[in-house]
Amino acid sequence: MGSYFQKVFVCSFFKHKELLNAPLCSLSEILNYKNPSVLERFKRYHPDRSGKAEQLFEDLLYFFWGTKKHHEDKEKDPNNLNLNFSYVMDTDMEELDLMWHVFLLYTRDYNDFCQKYFGEFLHHQPDLVPEFEEKSFDFKGNLEKFLNYNFDLFGEEVMGRWFAASL
Repeated sequence: MGSYFQKVFVCSFFKHKELLNAPLCSLSEILNYKNPSVLERFKRYHPDRSGKAEQLFEDLLYFFWGTKKHHEDKEKDPNNLNLNFSYVMDTDMEELDLMWHVFLLYTRDYNDFCQKYFGEFLHHQPDLVPEFEEKSFDFKGNLEKFLNYNFDLFGEEVMGRWFAASL
């Protein structure tokens, strides 16, 4: 998992005042979301990964939900040191990032998805390593907390897919 030091991506939220306290949807609810147009375009753009398109899209939904869940958990328990990490997408998760890029092309669908399931827009912020390095960011500690948190949320199978490049 050494690639973490090369490149990370992070979700951030743009909150609408009227939706600030919107409850997080269930994981099963978000996993029911489908977007055939995104899948078809991903398959065209990435034919070498077309057989994994549906699984990658589902894993991206896990990532989005985990991002929001982590944000809410931190707000509820700000002194919990186990939650004191940035929810970032490691370079090992590059395939999820590729799927995210395709989803972002469908701006209306992506915005509608974000509003429906999160009550806010999830922004994609690439290449944050220089900013993190300026702040003496603890990459290894952050990754450890990220892995532990997500393993508890999603289990070994999902984490194995996310970090297959390192396993």
